[in-house]
Amino acid sequence: MSNQLQLRSLLRIFLRHGLYQFVLIATLIPSAWAHKPLTADQLVTGTVLDEKGSPLAGVNIQIKGTTRGTASDAGGAFRIDVPNGSSVLVFSYIGYKKQEVPVNNRSTINVSLEADAGSLEEVVVVGYGTQRRSSLTGAVSTVTPKELTALPVPNVSSALQGRVPGVSVVNNGGPGTSPIVQIRGVGSINYASGPLYVIDGVPTGDLNSFNTNDIESLEVLKDASSAAIYGSRASNGVILITTKKGGRDSKVRITLDSYVGTQSAWHKVDVLNRDQYVQYAKALTSNAGIPTPGRLSDLNQPIYAGATQTFAQTETNWQNELFRNAPIAQHQISLSGGNTVSRFFASGSYFKQDGIMRGSDFERGSLRLNSDHQVAKFLTIGQTLTAAYSNQRNETTGDRSQLMHAIRMMPYWPTMDPTKVGGYSAPTALDGSDPENPLRAPAMDVTRTKFLKAFATVYADVRFTSFLKYRFNYGVDLGFSNGSTFNPIYNDGYVQRTSATVQQVRNTNIAQTITNQLSFDKTFGKHSLSVLAVAETQKVLSTGLTGSGTRPNNDLDVIQGVSNPSITSTRAETDLISYVGRINYDYEGKYLLSASIRRDGSSLFAPGNKWGNFPSASVGWRINQESFMKGMPQLSELKLRASYGRTGFNGINNYAWQSLVQADATAYPFGSANGLGSYFNSLGNTELKWETTDMVNVGLDVGLFNNRITFTGEIYNRFTDGLILAVPIPNSIGYTNAPVANIGSMKNWGYEFQAGYNYAKGDFRGNVSANVGITRNRVLSLATPTASIYAGQNADYGGFDITKTEVGQPIQSFYGWQVDGIFQSQAAINAANGIDGNDQTLYQDKAAPGDIKFKDLNGDGKIDANDRTYLGSYLPKFNYGANFTGSYKNFDFTLYLQGVQGNKIYNGTKVVTQGMLRLFNAGTAVLNAWTPTNTNTDVPRAVSGDPNNNSRTSDRFIEDGSYMRIKNLTIGYTIPVKTLGSLTSGVVSKVRVYVSSQNLLTLTKYTGYDPEIGSRNGTLLRSGIDYANYPQARTFLAGLQLTF
Repeated sequence: MSNQLQLRSLLRIFLRHGLYQFVLIATLIPSAWAHKPLTADQLVTGTVLDEKGSPLAGVNIQIKGTTRGTASDAGGAFRIDVPNGSSVLVFSYIGYKKQEVPVNNRSTINVSLEADAGSLEEVVVVGYGTQRRSSLTGAVSTVTPKELTALPVPNVSSALQGRVPGVSVVNNGGPGTSPIVQIRGVGSINYASGPLYVIDGVPTGDLNSFNTNDIESLEVLKDASSAAIYGSRASNGVILITTKKGGRDSKVRITLDSYVGTQSAWHKVDVLNRDQYVQYAKALTSNAGIPTPGRLSDLNQPIYAGATQTFAQTETNWQNELFRNAPIAQHQISLSGGNTVSRFFASGSYFKQDGIMRGSDFERGSLRLNSDHQVAKFLTIGQTLTAAYSNQRNETTGDRSQLMHAIRMMPYWPTMDPTKVGGYSAPTALDGSDPENPLRAPAMDVTRTKFLKAFATVYADVRFTSFLKYRFNYGVDLGFSNGSTFNPIYNDGYVQRTSATVQQVRNTNIAQTITNQLSFDKTFGKHSLSVLAVAETQKVLSTGLTGSGTRPNNDLDVIQGVSNPSITSTRAETDLISYVGRINYDYEGKYLLSASIRRDGSSLFAPGNKWGNFPSASVGWRINQESFMKGMPQLSELKLRASYGRTGFNGINNYAWQSLVQADATAYPFGSANGLGSYFNSLGNTELKWETTDMVNVGLDVGLFNNRITFTGEIYNRFTDGLILAVPIPNSIGYTNAPVANIGSMKNWGYEFQAGYNYAKGDFRGNVSANVGITRNRVLSLATPTASIYAGQNADYGGFDITKTEVGQPIQSFYGWQVDGIFQSQAAINAANGIDGNDQTLYQDKAAPGDIKFKDLNGDGKIDANDRTYLGSYLPKFNYGANFTGSYKNFDFTLYLQGVQGNKIYNGTKVVTQGMLRLFNAGTAVLNAWTPTNTNTDVPRAVSGDPNNNSRTSDRFIEDGSYMRIKNLTIGYTIPVKTLGSLTSGVVSKVRVYVSSQNLLTLTKYTGYDPEIGSRNGTLLRSGIDYANYPQARTFLAGLQLTF
């Protein structure tokens, strides 16, 4: 019933607001147009092929002397309206020679492009429209569909890794987990810094439901002048995605794209075997003066009652048990076609990925249908629709990952125990410690998230004249998630769960966007003018329902009939109203000017602060078009760009500015009984405003030899003010949660470089491209000049914070002690304790020979928290990527490298393997621990309890996180067209087979599982801390592509 009401509500809103705004803007067109005959454009359609007769997708088709253009689709087909029959079409495509073709009153034009090394004119998608790349004045990067589909990843974000300078992508977890994406640095301290995603003109926050094979184009808006048109949501950059549409050549094409492969862990940590562990454990207890646990004195005991196998006969490699060879596969079929009136693109896909660790997997099925129809010469209508279902299971949350449990687990312990409830056992007091069996939770504790997505747009394009157009777009983004958790009863001999727990979490998110857009695009002699006006509204409704309870057995995993039931619900609505204006001016194709303004009104802020203005301006100078450059024909492009813009951030929580009441949440005594009561738990702030970002960008574009060689350089300065942070308040005020206020500022600045080289000769074609992004970050202000934000505290890592955010330093820098070697004797300790001549002050009061000596940085003669210092940043000095592609006759290959340089990682895995806190298993490095006869080592003594706190946060655990990966290596073969035609009688037009590998080789000095470290559980200010995080997989696969 609730779903029916929601659909009825959607329809009412659409009819009330959408059609109303459509009619309103249409009536604003001057009435004079009604008395003028509409200019009748001529429709031209056709197909673009290469020399071998294969269709070319993405070819740019421009009307010469104007800014109007289009691009060919996946089947090489195009469609364009020309002002008259004497127009000239310019066809250009990277690696092919430009062609100028007169229309000559023809309605159909088919073109065959000749191979060349030139990289020619390109039409790119920008906010609310398209532009020629040559006329761009902002920093916009394009990623091709071929690059997006090169990697077997479930979402678009992961496919961007290493492709765009200034864009950082860090994979962060198991299958189906979204990566951390940041454009030009960190945008916020208290909130995530991910970009805004806009698909087919509609903003969305979920990319896992979209298939990369359905994407026609992807642009990244990096500077504020290009992104400011999205205003209050664009401070972290914008990624524009346009999905595929069918051709207009009256041909129907069926395409099958399928691959299957296997994944595995590419690296494991060396840990102690059974005999080594026994030796180590005895040293650990002996040095601490405590008895050896009973079981270690005699391992010749059965592993469980009735077993013939003993602990002494058991040797378990827990990493091998937890890791597995996991399959991965994707199958997609698409159908596309059309004619001069209508066209369509339909696809269905299925993706399945098992995780390389037990207890993790992801699968997704998706359907897409896009179409458009020219119902009249002046009117085109269309729609896009995506429906997707996904099912994800990932490892349990918490700071202790399953890999950490695998490292800590004793090697003499069996994997299974049929005598225990649940079938798994764990060490007890007889073993001296209590690591969790790493196989139990993946096998028994199941948390799954099932997600249903429907994403649709409906649009209408009205052409009043050849230069005046109106577009109406309605988009709806529906998301329904169902999360279920079942934790059954078990007893492993040390820990027992006496009741099974069940939880269901259901969330619904409905986002509607209505856009009314009026555009003017005309050339007056040497002057080209483009004007855009937009009115847009977005409404988001989010609801949530959580139910939980317990069961006396493991028979059912449903909520119905549970004991101790608990139910909570949430509901939130947000509204955003926007007005947008933009003007682009071009004189003789040499002098470029662009300016825009967006005014946003958001319900997230208090009255008086709901509205914000976000302006931008940019200029460009195409120097190569000047007359004094005509003597340099080898210089095909030389453009200087400069821009400024302001963007905002509104991703705060609902009601953040309001004082909140916790209703019926506590008990108050009334006479002899208690009654339910409410209390204020959050203090409001009506002065809360947007976080705003101002950015200045200067860019240079260079093309040589008909753009055979290209280069782009960018310099930017990004200043973020009004950072929203919590303001500490005394407990006596009576609020449990601190209010938030605009009390911080931060700066990101950097440099970006991208170069490319195209080569074509005979049957060989090659392309080499590389990019480097250099980013720096500094916190400029917090609540007070001395304010600090600490994070990362973990009991397993000595109990101290690991990161500190402070004015003058990069965000969340690593913070701790510096190691000054190892105390070799008691005399050395005594000498250190007497540094200040004060018998009451001990340098390290619990140190013994073999313990770590820490530096006394403030010189007060003792080691305490005041001796901590900054130990480095998780932010790389630079990110880079390099792509090598080539083809010879029917063979093709791709080599793709990706890496980071200069970042630090806090290796929490090393804390576990070398911390020597308790009788957990450890790394083989502890065999080289300090002893009176082994003093030439950097590993401290083995002593249970770690009395000197050698495992405290220090540079001992800070490692270089730089790495370079062979991200992708692919070799393919396409059956020749003539051979295929004779074998299939023309039914099959393309067959390509290929083999591919991902993460084939990783070069790094990092000693943990994987140097690509994000933030476990998505926790803020903990990036770069390795809690034995889920590592990246090495993948081998084979694929087949067919076109009918």
